[in-house]
Amino acid sequence: MVKYQILFLLPLLALITISHPASGAIFTESGLVDIPTGRVLKHGIFGAGPYLSFQQRTMEGFPTTNLGNTVAIRLNFGLFDRVEVGLEHLWNEHNSEPSTERAVNLKVQLLKEQEVGVIPSVAIGIENLGDKLFSGEENENLSAFFAVSKTFNLPRIHQFSGHIGVGTQRFAFGENPIGLFVGLSKEFQPAFARGDITMNLEFDGAGVNAGMRYITSSGLQVALGAETLNSPEELQYLAAVSWTNERLIDQIDETRRLIKQATRLAIEAKRAVSGGSK
Repeated sequence: MVKYQILFLLPLLALITISHPASGAIFTESGLVDIPTGRVLKHGIFGAGPYLSFQQRTMEGFPTTNLGNTVAIRLNFGLFDRVEVGLEHLWNEHNSEPSTERAVNLKVQLLKEQEVGVIPSVAIGIENLGDKLFSGEENENLSAFFAVSKTFNLPRIHQFSGHIGVGTQRFAFGENPIGLFVGLSKEFQPAFARGDITMNLEFDGAGVNAGMRYITSSGLQVALGAETLNSPEELQYLAAVSWTNERLIDQIDETRRLIKQATRLAIEAKRAVSGGSK
């Protein structure tokens, strides 16, 4: 079933194109809709797949979907449980002039949140290290950020995560060189979904964004969202499909844990039998 889902969704995303590319990599494994968090991917964990955005404009009183000609493919992976690297390749056709762009995103975790404690996850990073990195030209899209994330456990609401940070360029407000971004995320595990659903709400330098991400037990991720909800004339719809090996690694670790536990119980039972026979 999962194989047929992938075969159906990937061509669909390839056919739909973008009128205005998202301001950053959307729905990354450690991020929300369009903002980074203080968390990074664990060592050896990766996520890969395409993402897109498209706008709906009103022409002569009727809403029309404005499709452009850009496709984006990304790969994010974690190193040493402290570093996350993101690679992006975009194919653009703006004003009938085709072009390609490549970008590298880098995030380093300074503090890691523990299951019990008050210390949050803290990370710094740089986005859009692209083709101009070694050319000596100024990169106007280069964005630096500092992000903090913390999980809270409240009555009725149970666990949810709060995120806050500051950044330059795409996070900035108007003419200000730096801006603030905030976000909330909440995970659900409904029995009917056979996977995890995460709801996100955030505010960045452009406006209010909202999204939903569904992660199956096989690692397939499908995400839908919208940007700049506060400005209907600039509203953008977002979609992403990717696959991560995190669930597979978790299943392997759980299998190893069960094998170790079974081995320990077998050894203890053998010792008990040996002791009783004496």
